[in-house]
Amino acid sequence: MTTKKLTLPTIPNLIWGAITAAILLYAVWLVSPFFKIEAADYLRAAKLGLRLAVGISIFLIFAGKWSFDIFAPQGLAKKVSGIKAVGLIVFDLLLVVFIVFIVAQAASLYLQTGIAQDEANY
Repeated sequence: MTTKKLTLPTIPNLIWGAITAAILLYAVWLVSPFFKIEAADYLRAAKLGLRLAVGISIFLIFAGKWSFDIFAPQGLAKKVSGIKAVGLIVFDLLLVVFIVFIVAQAASLYLQTGIAQDEANY
C-alpha cells in the first residue's frame, strides 16, 4: 500500500496566494459602499459607479481564471477532483448572487439620485 507524502506549499506559491488574496480584498473594498446605501452616498454616485465597475470586473476575471484552471485539464484527459469542481460551482453561484445584490444596490442608488434631481428641478 502506498501512502501520499504531505508536501508544504513553496514560497512562490505562498507569495502568489497572498497577492491573489490582496487583489480579492481590494475588490471587496471597491464594492463595499454598496453593502449598505445611505443618504450621503447619493452625492458620490458618479465616483461609486467606477468603483463598482472595477470591483465586479475583478471578481469576474478571477471567476473565469479559476474556472479555466479547474476545467481545462479535463480537456487534456487529466482527472480533476470532484471536490474542486463542486467547490468552484458553489463559489460561482455565490459570486453571481453577490453581483446581483450589488447591482441591485447600485440601481437603487441610481434611481434615488434621479428622483432627488427631479424633485430639485421642479
